[in-house]
Amino acid sequence: MSVEAFRFLHASDFRLEQPLYGLTETPDHLRELLADAPLEAAARVFETAILEDVQFVVLSGDVMDPRSAGPRAISFLLEQFGLLGEQKIHVYWCGGRDDSPDRWPDDLTLPDTVHVFPTGQAKQFIHSRNEIPVATLIGTSSSDDGTVHAGEFRAEPTNRYTVAVAFGEADASSLAGHKQIDYWALGGRHRQKTLFESPQTAHYSGTPQGRCLKEDDAHGCTLVQVDPGRKARTKFIQTDVVRWRNELVALEENAGRNELQRELRSRMQRIATEASGTTVLIAWKVRAEGALVGSLRGGLSHELTDWLRTEFGRARPAAWTISLDVEANADVPEELYEEDTILGDFLRAVREHQQNDRLSLDFGSLLPDMGKNQAIRASLQSVEGEARSLLLEEAAALGTDLLQGEEAL
Repeated sequence: MSVEAFRFLHASDFRLEQPLYGLTETPDHLRELLADAPLEAAARVFETAILEDVQFVVLSGDVMDPRSAGPRAISFLLEQFGLLGEQKIHVYWCGGRDDSPDRWPDDLTLPDTVHVFPTGQAKQFIHSRNEIPVATLIGTSSSDDGTVHAGEFRAEPTNRYTVAVAFGEADASSLAGHKQIDYWALGGRHRQKTLFESPQTAHYSGTPQGRCLKEDDAHGCTLVQVDPGRKARTKFIQTDVVRWRNELVALEENAGRNELQRELRSRMQRIATEASGTTVLIAWKVRAEGALVGSLRGGLSHELTDWLRTEFGRARPAAWTISLDVEANADVPEELYEEDTILGDFLRAVREHQQNDRLSLDFGSLLPDMGKNQAIRASLQSVEGEARSLLLEEAAALGTDLLQGEEAL
């Protein structure tokens, strides 16, 4: 069946209440930009909807937790809804983990152009243009278990394009079995991902703004063009104001400071070009051998960090170095573990913790009374999983460098 061609915008996971995090220090000249990044990225989403003249916007959950967002974020969201309404652009919103419909304040009325899917059962809306039905949208807000239950989305076959709106982890095969649904607009992943496409599509749009180093690279929203043959073409629209980036620099065996500095400069120039006007926050890992490793751990990394920040971190837009660390070398010589020295004792203690996960790494007990900042202590009381393995590898490498004496450098 043919349908009328139209466009809509798919976005999710704004998390307007959550700031960027993971920086050990915030440079003064970037402080305001970093603080405003979540709202500015969301504003770019709504601006894109207007510029692209879409029929409607689909918000697939975790837009904002009104309990912790504060008045500024709530006012911002209502203002953006109002701007869309002036252009007769409707919004279809399903709640996620943090923006369940029952959390919205009773005294704040949403515009008539904003349609919210309930929790517990799927609800259907028919979107019309000039009083002619264009698309069917069926959706439900997030379930308690955080998964998408495909069986709840029962839509009768029609000649209208059908969009399902949901939040959570989804099983691709279950979604694909619903042939009457043309596009699954999914939320709950912070990176965009397409589960399948053609003739049907299931897609996570990702967050418009990465919040930490784990959410590196570009973020944005998805523009969906539906043609008369019911085929959807998706286009990624970049909206992030600040972009996180992890960079690994692998050097030759005998490389020194000059070779490293040349490579850093070359990478920085490329990063600035690729950023296309976006501020970039970069964490460097250096893979090196020999004397350079000791020099970096002995203070050269701080010196190079200062140089990178001075050279590239104050441009507009900035390419700001967060950190410059040496990649841990897990291959500590076995004979060092057998030494009757302080180093040997240290390495044996590290290995014991590597081999026995029941031995806790409780750094919280080493801190002074934190007063109101008990969350910091709590976050250090238990280090587990991948973070634990990486920490112990780095501890073994650093201990080897420091406790072997000058000859190891």
